Amino acid sequence: MKTNTLDFDAQALRERILDLAMRGKLVPQDPNDEPASVLLEKIKAEKEELVKEKKIKKSKPLPAITDDEKPFNIPDSWEWVRLGDLGNYIQRGRSPKYDRNNTTHPIISQKCVQWDNISLEHAKYITEEFFEKLEEYRFVKKNDILWNSTGTGTVGRLNIVKEDLNHVPVDSHVTLIRTNDQVFSDYVYYYLMSPQIQNNLGDFLTGTTKQKELGLTNILKLKLPTCKSGLVP
Repeated sequence: MKTNTLDFDAQALRERILDLAMRGKLVPQDPNDEPASVLLEKIKAEKEELVKEKKIKKSKPLPAITDDEKPFNIPDSWEWVRLGDLGNYIQRGRSPKYDRNNTTHPIISQKCVQWDNISLEHAKYITEEFFEKLEEYRFVKKNDILWNSTGTGTVGRLNIVKEDLNHVPVDSHVTLIRTNDQVFSDYVYYYLMSPQIQNNLGDFLTGTTKQKELGLTNILKLKLPTCKSGLVP
């Protein structure tokens, strides 16, 4: 019982520290810091250039964040921004065609994305034909965030890719979040792990009790408090 209490206290402390950090209250703010708005303009310009070079697809404009949407106050030099505006590629995987006889090409499913790691131990395998038709951007890269997007008991679970995987895609139940190169993906990951998101996950879900879904539209519209030090790798 004592151990459980200590574990609970440690978890509560971690959540409190993370919450303070996301509000800009963990360390003193320097009024001379470059405002986050400057960096956001750089990110916008870089994404536009990538679209011109046909390296990423042009995304639909996201609605401006109103004052009523902002859940708490942040320092003056910070900005609220939609997750979709920080990502170069945010999309679910395709519905796979499985291969029961060949174990050459694994695909990441909900079971692979756990709170403590991303493991291919329980991965299924896809056909050579399906694999060959996948676009290059669909394969997981280091620092991508993987977010389980369907299923009671699994929806909302996420982790960040910390090692290179050799041409491994995700299936249609997992959303792949690849941030802009000027964005520190760990910052986005920790915010999505924070109580602000995880304790209010129901606000972002749709569907029935048996099949809850974290839709792409809601993911793109998620609001993050951002500062230059939080975004820059």
